[in-house]
Amino acid sequence: MALHDDELWAAYRAKKRPCLVLGSAVPAVDNKLRWGMPKKSTAPTVIVAPYYGSDHDGTRAGYNPELVERIRHAEYPQFFWDKLPIFGPKESILRLDHIQPVGTHYNSYELAKYKLSKNAMELMDDLLQWLIWGGVPADSLILDYRKQIESTFG
Repeated sequence: MALHDDELWAAYRAKKRPCLVLGSAVPAVDNKLRWGMPKKSTAPTVIVAPYYGSDHDGTRAGYNPELVERIRHAEYPQFFWDKLPIFGPKESILRLDHIQPVGTHYNSYELAKYKLSKNAMELMDDLLQWLIWGGVPADSLILDYRKQIESTFG
């Protein structure tokens, strides 16, 4: 592989992990518009947020239990606590601040047989709004949940 003057080689470790697909409906670029360009310049992608195991075991460091509790109480817009219906850790943390594109080539991902409900997608929309623009809609379930947490735990 060629290395041009303004480029450098980089190697990264990667781990296959579950992700939540946040955006996937993008129109394909017409081939005649791609003439003279590398295919990677217009290759389709999906936008995903990765999950990380929150529990400590011999294969992962996990998260501090006090932090996990605060994440469960919706104190941070970049984190979301979940229990995934797949083999792996007992609890997981979705990192919305790790959103990234993944190519749509069939060997770039493995599709699970699960999807979020309409209500869960509305919650994700509110979390993304909170993270990116710094607030949630007045009718958000997040606000109702935070009120319940405050009244229960003080």
